Amino acid sequence: MSKREIYWLIRKTSKHLKNELRKKIEEHGITWQQFHAMYHVGDNGIPANELARHLNCNASNMTGLIDRMTENGWVYRERSKEDRRIWLIKLTENGKKLKEILLPKHQENINHIMSKLNDEELKSLGVLLLKFYKED
Repeated sequence: MSKREIYWLIRKTSKHLKNELRKKIEEHGITWQQFHAMYHVGDNGIPANELARHLNCNASNMTGLIDRMTENGWVYRERSKEDRRIWLIKLTENGKKLKEILLPKHQENINHIMSKLNDEELKSLGVLLLKFYKED
């Protein structure tokens, strides 16, 4: 295979893995973006602008996402006590319960997908992929 073919295979594989994980998460009635947001909301909440950075989205998209998650009863907004200009996004009890279910399920899904490779293959793949992150 040529370098170009390998490059496209990596891209297609990455997209395929993400789509497989997305489908599994969406079976629980939550979108991938909502799950990703929920993942970043800790026990003390997270400022909306910081969550937007994690999700790589703009303020208007963040507002819509949080509105839908609020309608589903998973999160709520609360003003920061330290800085009233900042809105914190916090999980409701239902949101915490859903997160407690989804995080281990997501890890199981990852483990299932990666089980196609044996330990030696995983190690070799990891070594090869890390080469892309090392500086020349």
